[in-house]
Amino acid sequence: MPIVLDRRSFLKYAAGASSLALARPDSSAARVALLSDTHIAADKNDTFRGFNPYSNLTTVVGQVGQQHFDLAVVNGDLARLTGEPADYAQFASLMQPVFHAMPTLFTMGNHDGREHAQTALTSRSGTPQPVQKKLVTTIDAGPVSLVFLDSLLATNVTPGQLGKAQRGWLANYLDANAGKNLVVFVHHQPDPNDDGALVDAEALLAILRPRRAVKALIFGHTHEYRCDKRDGLHLINLPAVGYNFSDPYPVGWVDATFSAQNITMKLHAISGERRNDGKVTELTWR
Repeated sequence: MPIVLDRRSFLKYAAGASSLALARPDSSAARVALLSDTHIAADKNDTFRGFNPYSNLTTVVGQVGQQHFDLAVVNGDLARLTGEPADYAQFASLMQPVFHAMPTLFTMGNHDGREHAQTALTSRSGTPQPVQKKLVTTIDAGPVSLVFLDSLLATNVTPGQLGKAQRGWLANYLDANAGKNLVVFVHHQPDPNDDGALVDAEALLAILRPRRAVKALIFGHTHEYRCDKRDGLHLINLPAVGYNFSDPYPVGWVDATFSAQNITMKLHAISGERRNDGKVTELTWR
C-alpha cells in the first residue's frame, strides 16, 4: 500500500534528505528485509495447515530486529482473509519493533482491504503516487529505486489486476526514471496461464521487459520461493511468512542486499521445508 512519512519518521530516517540513499553514509548497497503473505488474523490462535501466522510473524520480527536493515517490505496479504480492521491492528502491534527500527513499505494483496489497511498502518514510508483507486508507492533506496504496485482487484477474490490507469502510470514513471536501477514489487504472480494470478500479467511484462532499467519484478501470492528470468528480467517469488500451500516450500522471509550490479538474497526458513535455510542466491542485473 502507498505510505507517507510522518515528521518523526522523516527526521529519524532521512535526516533532512528526501530519499533513503541520502540518509545512508554508504549508498553503494541497500539491505532490505523482504516479507510477504503474513496473513495475520485478529485471533492470535488462528491456524491454517498447522501453521500459526501470529507465531511465525513474531519469530520473523525477532530475527529482523536483531540485524540492521535499511528498510522492510511486506508484499501483500497482510491480513488473514478479508482485511478486517482488527486484523491490521494485530499486524501493526506485531510489527511495531520493525516500524520503529526502519522505514516499512507495503503492497496490497487479495486478502487485504485498502481503507482498513490505510487507516491502521500509520507507520508508513515512501512517496504515494497519483493512481486513482490504487495505492502505489515509490522510494529511493541507495543504488536502486523501488516501485510498489497495487494488484488488489477485490478483497478475498484470488486473481489480481493492475488496470489500465496503473499500467499507464507505470510506463510513464519507468521512462522518466530510466537512468536508475528499478525494481518493481507487486503481490500477484505474473503468470498468464494461472486463473488465480495477475489477469493483466502479459500487459505488465510487456511494459517491464523492454525497459532494461527495470532489473527485477518481486511478488508473492503463491507462497513459494523461487527465481526465474525472462529477457534478462528477474522474477523473484517470495516465500510466505504465514504458511505454505504445499510441503516442498519454506515458510519464512528473505534478507536481500541490493547493489547497482545485483541482488544477493539469503533465505530464512522458519518452518515448512527448511533444507535451504541460510541459502544465498545472487542474481546479476541485466
